[in-house]
Amino acid sequence: MSIKLAISGARGKMGTRIAFFAFQDPDIEVVSALEDSGHPDIGKDLGELVVGEEKGVIIEEDPYKAIEKADVLVEFSTPDATLQHLDIAVKLRKKAVVGTTGLDTDMEKIKKMAENTAILVSPNMSIGVNVLLKVLPDLVRFLGGDYDIEIIELHHKRKKDAPSGTALRLAQAIKQVRTELKEIYGRRGVTGPRREEELGIHALRLGDVVGEHRVIFAGNEERIELIHTAGSRDIFARGALRAVKYIRDKKRGFYTMDNVLEAGV
Repeated sequence: MSIKLAISGARGKMGTRIAFFAFQDPDIEVVSALEDSGHPDIGKDLGELVVGEEKGVIIEEDPYKAIEKADVLVEFSTPDATLQHLDIAVKLRKKAVVGTTGLDTDMEKIKKMAENTAILVSPNMSIGVNVLLKVLPDLVRFLGGDYDIEIIELHHKRKKDAPSGTALRLAQAIKQVRTELKEIYGRRGVTGPRREEELGIHALRLGDVVGEHRVIFAGNEERIELIHTAGSRDIFARGALRAVKYIRDKKRGFYTMDNVLEAGV
């Protein structure tokens, strides 16, 4: 039986690509599309806009009606809208896959919601990034405390939050091993010599860059760089649909892309 999917932020860059791949997936049926009140595409057929073919999925602004039709909600919107939609999903016992960024301060609230339904959260749905997050603590452990570590992230100039959620997760993965490190967000002025416990995080915003993350380890006379570059948003869309398929049979609980990787979905 196909998974009935609601897409929130359906006409955003991510929502559009998720819809494109979902319409072609025999295991998924897109049943509803949600956008902000006043969006110019409300009332239009999502299929016609995305794949040039009517699919009977009319973009709507009522989150309750959109979520009620689905088995799983996939959410790429704003933090405030995401929390509102998750509250509805919990009440309706619907599952959710969340790719919205900027939710770090709300994570405990989301984990509480996940006591009543299944929620998967990842600010980056790329399989490559999530493999990087999985192996990064081992690399930090092997290199030990003699290497300075810094993170650089680069995104398009329209991105609203900084640093990226992925950069923050990379920092968390590093600090699983190097617990003494303290985040430093950029530098300015006479900062003095770099302190041993610094973990520098730097955010760049330029042009239409989809996303790039670098973790740099620098020791005496050598440097190691881990680089992930997103060529298009399609990698995130495909990852999100893998997450949808993973969570379809879960009753409740808080999940991440790490669970998806472990399951080999």
